Amino acid sequence: MLTGTCQLCTPTHILPKHITNYVHALWSKKAIGQPVTFTDIFRMLIGETLIPSRMDTKLSELQEKTNEAQAPLPLFACLHVKPDVSELKFADWVECSPYEIGMAKYGTFMTPNLFGSKFFRGNMVKKHEENPLHFLMGTESLFSGFLLVVTGLQCGFDACLHIYCTEQIKLQHIVGDDSLDNDEDPHKSIVLQHLQYTASSLGSWMQRVVSSLFRDSEGRAGKDHNFMLGLNLNNAVPRSHFTETASPMEDEVDAVNPALFEFDCIYEPLDVKSKKIHVVDSSLTFNLPYPLILRSQRGVGLMMSFDFSELLLAEKWAQMNKLPFPKIDPKVFDQEGMKECYVFKPEQGEKNCPIIIHFVLVNIEFRKFKAPGVPHQMDKEREFAGFDILDDPETPYSTFSFQYSKQEVIKEGIKDSILYKKETPSRCSASLSLSQLQNKKHLKTMSKGQACQ
Repeated sequence: MLTGTCQLCTPTHILPKHITNYVHALWSKKAIGQPVTFTDIFRMLIGETLIPSRMDTKLSELQEKTNEAQAPLPLFACLHVKPDVSELKFADWVECSPYEIGMAKYGTFMTPNLFGSKFFRGNMVKKHEENPLHFLMGTESLFSGFLLVVTGLQCGFDACLHIYCTEQIKLQHIVGDDSLDNDEDPHKSIVLQHLQYTASSLGSWMQRVVSSLFRDSEGRAGKDHNFMLGLNLNNAVPRSHFTETASPMEDEVDAVNPALFEFDCIYEPLDVKSKKIHVVDSSLTFNLPYPLILRSQRGVGLMMSFDFSELLLAEKWAQMNKLPFPKIDPKVFDQEGMKECYVFKPEQGEKNCPIIIHFVLVNIEFRKFKAPGVPHQMDKEREFAGFDILDDPETPYSTFSFQYSKQEVIKEGIKDSILYKKETPSRCSASLSLSQLQNKKHLKTMSKGQACQ
C-alpha cells in the first residue's frame, strides 16, 4: 500500500515511451506461458519508481541479508481471492519471504524461485524463472484508484472511495472469469489488445487506454499459475500448534461476532481445479498483515498497531482461527479518554498471546513538545505543531491522498509520539514493565533509533 509523499503522483512513468517498454515486457511474459494482467504494468511502474537500480533483484536473493539476522525478515502479504465472492468474506492469505512462498491455511509452501511455475498434484511440470522483487511489491495495491485520478477520468475522490471502501465491493468487478483463460492464445490478453496509442495528447491517450482496460474486469488483478492444481485438500492443517484442526465447529464460529459478515466464507477451500489463482492487495480484507505474524511458530511477543478498525478485524480473524490474541475493548477511548497510546495485554494465565501497543493518530503532546521533554521555543515551531489531523472536512490524510506539502507531513509527530510513550509509559492506558517485555521469549530490545524507523 502506498502512503505519504509518492513519486507516482506524477505521470512520468506512464508516458507512452515508458508504456512501450512495459508492453514489450508483457509480450515476453506472455510468450513463455505466464498469465498477463493490467497489474503487471503497475508492478513494473513500482519497480522503476522505488528500486530503479534493482529491477532484476529476486526475493530469494534477500536470504544473504537475513540469514544471520543482519536485517529484519521481510514479509510480503497478498490475498488469493475468488472472482464471485467478496474479499471480506473469502480470502486466503499468501505469505512471501526470502525463504518460502505459500498459504499457511493449506500448509503448502515452496521456495521463492518456484513461485509462478506450473504445478500439477504437487509436482512441477514447467519451470519458470523467478519473478523479480517488484513483481511482489506491486500486487494490485491502490493502482486502479490512483490511475483513475491521475488520468482525469470521470472518477473523483468520492467515487474511488466508494469503489474501495464499501462493503458491497465484489471481486467479480476486479478479477475475471477463469474459464476465459487460454494458455496457448496470447490474443486473449486484454492488456495487449488495448495498449496501443494514437492520441495527440497524453491526457486523451491515457483516458482511452485506462478506460478500455477498466471496462473489462479480466485485467485488473494479479494472476499466477495455481501451484495447488490437482491437489486433494483436507482441514487437518491448523494455523496454530494449540489447535487440533484448522476449522472450528459451526457453533464456535457463530459465537464470534455473529452480527458481522466478515470472513463468512473463511473456511471454504481454494478451487484446486482452477489453472490460475487471482491475487490482490491484502488491504482489501484488512490493512495489517496480522495473519502472517500471528503464526505461533514465529513466537511474536509484542506488536505495534496504528489502525484501530483493522485491529478489531484482526481480533475476529484470530478468534475464528483459534489463535491467541488479547481482548480489544472498542470502548477504551470512551472509558479512558483520548491518549497517544493504549496497551492491550493477555488475560491472566493466557500463554503465547502477544501484547499489542496501539498508537492513535492524535496531536496532543506534540503541540507542546518538539521532542520528549523539550518544549517548542519559536513561534514557527508552535505554528507547525498546532496542526489538526482529522478536523478537515476534505480528510487530507486519507488513504487516497498520495502527495502532501512539507508542512502537512506528520512523520515527525508520529515519531515523537512513539519516543515519548517509550520514555513516559504513564501516558499509555496501561504501563508495561521491563520484566514483562524481557520475559517474552522471542522479543528483541529495540534501540531508540530503530524505534524511530
